[in-house]
Amino acid sequence: MLAGQPGLCRNGALLIYLFLLFFNTGVFSAGAWLLLGNLEDPELRRLAQSLPATVLRSRADSTTKKYLGAFQRWKTWAEARQGVPSFPVHELHLVLYMQHLSESTESKAAVEEAVHALSWLHGLAGLQPFSGSPLVKATLEGLRRILAKPKVRKEPVTADMLKAMVEAAGPAPSLTEVRLLAVCLVAYAGFMRCDELLKLRGSDVTFNAEGMVVNIESSKTDQYREGASLVIARTGQVTCPVAMMECYCRMGEVDHTSQAKLFRGIVSTKSGERLRKDGGLSYTRLRELLLEKVAQLGFDPALFGMHSLRAGGATAAANAGVEDRLFKRHGRWKSESAKDGYVKDSLERRLKVSKGLGI
Repeated sequence: MLAGQPGLCRNGALLIYLFLLFFNTGVFSAGAWLLLGNLEDPELRRLAQSLPATVLRSRADSTTKKYLGAFQRWKTWAEARQGVPSFPVHELHLVLYMQHLSESTESKAAVEEAVHALSWLHGLAGLQPFSGSPLVKATLEGLRRILAKPKVRKEPVTADMLKAMVEAAGPAPSLTEVRLLAVCLVAYAGFMRCDELLKLRGSDVTFNAEGMVVNIESSKTDQYREGASLVIARTGQVTCPVAMMECYCRMGEVDHTSQAKLFRGIVSTKSGERLRKDGGLSYTRLRELLLEKVAQLGFDPALFGMHSLRAGGATAAANAGVEDRLFKRHGRWKSESAKDGYVKDSLERRLKVSKGLGI
């Protein structure tokens, strides 16, 4: 049933895994799916067998996996209570579960995830989603207010910090050091999200006289995998992201026709360091490497994260007066609010507001 779905998922094993998890929800044995199971026409039965795999693609793989995890947590809670079926979900049971989550996790995100997940699964079964329930909406809004916490944004990395990183590596940096520098400089210059960086493959980067072109196959805001082409210029400075990436590719012997991950683990041999042949860096490991370097430079690592690189580049561009249309395109932002959330305006730009009022 899944093998007949060409192009549905780059990682077929993940799709099968999600598919098996999906069957445990009971969605495929409730609502509209009951009617599909009674079809007599052979062609309609064939189409019905292919439909679950298509349904799984209505959300990104990561979102589907997250929602199914939320359902499993709900199911565990429901089965431990008398008279609470795990599916279909009754709205009274859902709001009680929401109350339970608020008390046990003290997390607004956990409550929202549960509501979105169960509402989505209800909709897929042809049942009424909870988005229209006044009781669920009122409970959710109340818990949002109760669990609201001040949002603490990480500080943006600055060009001076990046320069300090390069200088600290010295004139003959190791492959390990060059890998981190390449990650930091390219993320900063390309306003890149961490997941975009970690998905890059050797064939996604090409160099030319002006700079380099980075092919981003998919990103957070690219739901239909249209892809994006990111251009980064040579700067001629020690912090040039293109020169550092060329250095990394040369030292790591990166094959630019390969589908292997661009940023991989490193092994030490008698002849020196080399990249692993396959696999890739994890978000956790990359974050550790960045924060270690930040601490070595004398900064508080608690103030920074992987998003600090994207925010740093965006902040520098905004304060330099980069045209808004190019700014949004370069950062692959769809909305003004998302874009503005990354920018930390300089004091000079903020003072311009009151200075321009004519008083």
